[in-house]
Amino acid sequence: MHKSSKKNKEIKRENRQDKDKYNFILYVPEVTHDDWKIVNGKVLLNFKVVNPMTRFAGFLAKKEPIRDMLFDDMCTSAWLLIDGERSIYEIAKIQFKMGDDDFKDDLRRLAVFIKYISKQGWVKYKRVKNREEIKYSL
Repeated sequence: MHKSSKKNKEIKRENRQDKDKYNFILYVPEVTHDDWKIVNGKVLLNFKVVNPMTRFAGFLAKKEPIRDMLFDDMCTSAWLLIDGERSIYEIAKIQFKMGDDDFKDDLRRLAVFIKYISKQGWVKYKRVKNREEIKYSL
């Protein structure tokens, strides 16, 4: 009986780990876009202009075409917390402690933001953490 219960626990843990890889909030993002700086306490992403029409319009206007994106406070704190070690859930916990919003709202906004910057190619997912690696207390 003892061996079978131990084996059942092992099977349950393996099943949970298989499910964890589909849980988006356990993903660990890592920044890949390296051309950014902090301006007035907010992150400013800079982009190279490669579109020939935009470059030509800049030439005609005698100005260098500039493409950049300035993040708001929530996005700036999320960007600075993305270090390749913290999961999305852990980043949301830190942001929740800094703010006064509901945790579920913070987590939802963070998930939308990280999905967006991932689709743009500015972050990639390094790995998926197991539930055992994360402390769920707020």
